[in-house]
Amino acid sequence: MGSKHKNISSQAVTRLQGGQPILKGCDNDEIIDLVDASRSAVKRWKRKLKENNDDLACLVRKEGSGRHAKLNNVQKQQLKEIILAGAVAAGYPSERWTSKIVADLIQKTFGVTMAPRTVRDLLPTLGLSPQMPVVKSNKHSDDAVIEWASRTWKRLKKSEATWHALDFDGRKRFSACADSRHGVV
Repeated sequence: MGSKHKNISSQAVTRLQGGQPILKGCDNDEIIDLVDASRSAVKRWKRKLKENNDDLACLVRKEGSGRHAKLNNVQKQQLKEIILAGAVAAGYPSERWTSKIVADLIQKTFGVTMAPRTVRDLLPTLGLSPQMPVVKSNKHSDDAVIEWASRTWKRLKKSEATWHALDFDGRKRFSACADSRHGVV
């Protein structure tokens, strides 16, 4: 449906389309059928129009009429810089940022309490994305992994029938699908 109203939501267009018959004196049932709105919505529109001297503009939601942000733009930029500098530089024991740690950082730095869920919603608005840390053992070298894969793994690899014959603890169990080549019958 086309609209002469630019840059407003479909809900606002519905409210404006419902407001025009209200001003003409139509009853609630006609307006409900016309714009497919609830009875309570039509009553709310009538009350709002009466409070605002029949000005249809009062039915359009004002820009930014929701809850105010807990952090202003300067604080958000500071938070981003702190996060990019690293958790250890911010006084935390490891480089891993979690939403709880970021919430703690916001509390300590700005005196603003935020739930971890709110922090998870905030971070993408700062251009930050959730990431899983790369876990790498420091107990072995890459050469040792390649050596293990080329020698030990080949030796351990068994046929599918043998895997059916082995229990989780590695002890042999009787299985109908095991074959006699591997000593299990």
